[in-house]
Amino acid sequence: MKTKVVQPSADHERLRLALCKVIRRKAPDMPADQILAIFCQLVGQLIALQDQRRYTSEAIIDLVQANIEMGNQHAVDGLLDETAGTA
Repeated sequence: MKTKVVQPSADHERLRLALCKVIRRKAPDMPADQILAIFCQLVGQLIALQDQRRYTSEAIIDLVQANIEMGNQHAVDGLLDETAGTA
């Protein structure tokens, strides 16, 4: 399986924003590392649901890693694009 990096569609972005909204509403004071840990557990559960006849463990981990890197780059790009600051 070729590693698939999913370019977010409008539907993907709406889902991501809805998840962020739920987190802000349901856990406004939860530390970011705890939120990350919870989502890592969710990713682990989603990995377990993949068709093992179709995908190897390595292919799934590659998929997860590539999309984490893409999400990280998206966040960094957003920070670099911000013009507000205290300097």
